[in-house]
Amino acid sequence: MRAESRQFAAIVLAAGKGTRMKSQLPKVLHPLAGVPMVGRVLSTLNSIGIHDICAVIGGELDQLSACLENYQPLTLTVQTDRLGTGEAVACAGFGFNNTQIPSYAKGYWWSGGKLDCTHVLICAGDTPALDGQVLRSFLDSCQSKGSRLAVLAMRHPQPRGYGRILMNDQGQLQGIVEEKDATATEKKIEICNSGVIFAEKDLLFSLLGQLTTANAQKEYYLTDCFALARKQNIGADVWVTDHYEAFDGINDRRQLADLEQRILRRIRENWMLAGVTFQMADSCYIEESVLIGEDARIGPHCTLLGRTRIGKSCEIGSHVCLKDVIIPDGTKVPSGTIQSSTTAS
Repeated sequence: MRAESRQFAAIVLAAGKGTRMKSQLPKVLHPLAGVPMVGRVLSTLNSIGIHDICAVIGGELDQLSACLENYQPLTLTVQTDRLGTGEAVACAGFGFNNTQIPSYAKGYWWSGGKLDCTHVLICAGDTPALDGQVLRSFLDSCQSKGSRLAVLAMRHPQPRGYGRILMNDQGQLQGIVEEKDATATEKKIEICNSGVIFAEKDLLFSLLGQLTTANAQKEYYLTDCFALARKQNIGADVWVTDHYEAFDGINDRRQLADLEQRILRRIRENWMLAGVTFQMADSCYIEESVLIGEDARIGPHCTLLGRTRIGKSCEIGSHVCLKDVIIPDGTKVPSGTIQSSTTAS
């Protein structure tokens, strides 16, 4: 049974401070190829049929809500104290009907309709490379198994920094240990938590209500829900993927730049498959919203931004910058042209 046939919603965690970004702009609003990282997460969820979404935000509320208006319909709740991922998900409860919210959750509803669902998918707003096909396969597995609680795990060759998945000899989940709480042996485990969790909503909030801050960071860990479930003889499933790059998070400007390069490469390759020629392709910057016609030729060191539309059989010279520009079919744009919000002739 597929996910969209159920009462199903997503929770996107977007309240992180992002102190390592060293920016006044909230971390999840930093763009990659013209799209805020949280916007990429929301679009991926929409692409697999998930449209009931609660995003948990915190700090710079006006900036966040203004940006997220572009992704309506969307429910927003606020995490005031930012006491860990467990509290963040608990604060999502303010955006759901008929939900028992843990007493420690310091937050409130901000905007959007209250959601009704039986199951939720939880993911992070700072993982813009999320792969819709991987998410769909995970959800289908959860649905077919009738999972009440499950984690999407990834086999990672460099697991440092990730929570480790603890399984018994039968491959059953025993718990998830965060890096700062892991033993030397546990740190050698290469099966890691991707941050994507599937749960029966009422079970999830019951487990959240039992969380404590007895850990190295003195926070409410969402991952502790798995150990709590095991103590109550509630099974939890693990689904493992080798596509670990789909869950790369962004914590600083270097990681932002690295991931943007991957996204730009994909954008250029897609246009090449659609009949566009690039000279020195790696030197061209193209935002996601740009459209290019068949048989167009794009010179080196071009920057194509916003809602730029390039017609068929156009020739764009080198070092051209176009923003929100319409280029008619067959137009030759000279090298060095800088144009914004006008129609080329």
